[in-house]
Amino acid sequence: MLLARRLALPLIVCFTLLAAAGGCSRDIHVFRSTANSPKNVAVISDTTGETLWSLNVPEGQQLRLDFDRGGSDNEAYRSPNIPAKTMRWDLYTLDATAVWGQKMRGGERLDGGKVDLPAQPTIMSMTLREPADAAGR
Repeated sequence: MLLARRLALPLIVCFTLLAAAGGCSRDIHVFRSTANSPKNVAVISDTTGETLWSLNVPEGQQLRLDFDRGGSDNEAYRSPNIPAKTMRWDLYTLDATAVWGQKMRGGERLDGGKVDLPAQPTIMSMTLREPADAAGR
């Protein structure tokens, strides 16, 4: 009984911190394109199947996608029922580091832009393409 009383407050604090951290979740994805694993990334309308945006990520670079559902409400960040309104994309060198919930650190930003998305669910598609040196193998 004494042990339960001693653990009650720390457990409450831990659960409160975990619940608060869940509200900080962002819809951010990073794709690294290397010589052995070059990637193509597309954002597709889940309703119509139309490709809304795509990029062949150059080898030696990485792509960061950040989907924004709008508003400052934490629920908007976490709810799969609210489609993203915009998507920010950025290309970085491979030495940039993805920091959870933040911008990339280090490396160099090479390109980027913002895309308005329709008010409908979207899906991401990532495919691998043949490495550039595959013809010489």
